[in-house]
Amino acid sequence: MNYQDYQKASAKHLLSCQSILLVLDSLNSENNDTKNHNQKIKVLLHNLFYLSGYTLESIINYSIYKHFRWSKSSIYEIDHNFSSKCDLTFYPDVPRQNGRGNYLFYISQHEFSRNIQILSKALPNSKVPLIDRTISVDKDLINLFLNWKVEIRYHPESTQYSTIELTIDNIKRFVSTTDQVYNGLMKLVG
Repeated sequence: MNYQDYQKASAKHLLSCQSILLVLDSLNSENNDTKNHNQKIKVLLHNLFYLSGYTLESIINYSIYKHFRWSKSSIYEIDHNFSSKCDLTFYPDVPRQNGRGNYLFYISQHEFSRNIQILSKALPNSKVPLIDRTISVDKDLINLFLNWKVEIRYHPESTQYSTIELTIDNIKRFVSTTDQVYNGLMKLVG
């Protein structure tokens, strides 16, 4: 895999989110309160949450690689010059070139809500939500962002999360913020 695949994945998932939103709007406009109808809405909200998070993860990873000029053909390779600039490797157990501990950030375990700190430091005045700390983001959306986990794809849509609430309003705003992050980063790093 090369780092450009992250950008392609994020664009694909964002388009899927936008398409699912249209279906959600259509379902939501129906005057129907049946169990089947409500189940469909829950499924869409769950999938939008997962795909939005995956979009964010992909565009964040792409932007880090692009901004810090990754030059290897595969993201799985070790490049201490790159890693020393941004403190990022693919695997968490890669020791620093000088042998003193491991790099702080890594990609393999999907902890992009931590890795975004790299972009916040590198692009502090970006005007991109979640990256530029001067841009206000609702607590509900921050909570969704911080609590996204890759394992969500395996959860049934009926899963009740103790720390987040998947409502139509929250998810629409989360997708909108995801869109802003994607487009903002693409303008900055290309």
